[in-house]
Amino acid sequence: MIWIVIEMLFTALLIILPMSLYRSNRLFMAKFYLRMAGSESARKLYVQCMLIFLLLYHYVYAGGHFGEWGVLISTIPCAVLFSFRRADRWMHRLHEDKKRFVMAALITLVICAVPHLHTTAFTLAFLLLAAMFYPSCRVLAEWQDEDTRKHLKENPKTMSEHYY
Repeated sequence: MIWIVIEMLFTALLIILPMSLYRSNRLFMAKFYLRMAGSESARKLYVQCMLIFLLLYHYVYAGGHFGEWGVLISTIPCAVLFSFRRADRWMHRLHEDKKRFVMAALITLVICAVPHLHTTAFTLAFLLLAAMFYPSCRVLAEWQDEDTRKHLKENPKTMSEHYY
């Protein structure tokens, strides 16, 4: 029973996080935006934390649902995310191309209805959530400009306007 409660908490995060943090001007989110735009190491940490979270979810799901083979299918995207370059490309593609993002969201909704593929739907939904908070190519290009970087560091609350 505890496994199922923990599993529901993971799923609730997919709803609570975007509602409370997307386009937020809070100070900690402004610092997050600045770090993500300015440091490749921060983006690597973000991808690794996302991967750890997904693998932890798979562990919890496998512990509560014995003999569930759908976990094997959803582990494939997790294995692909071990390479930062590949994960970075995926995140940029999902963030930049709205058509791809919508298609991935629709595929996620369809997969939810297929028995045994709940973990795959959760993995795709979490990748979409992670891509929402990933810096766009425009922000990374603006960060290369010294004047823009200086302005953003002095006024971190305006970073959300540039970030999205």
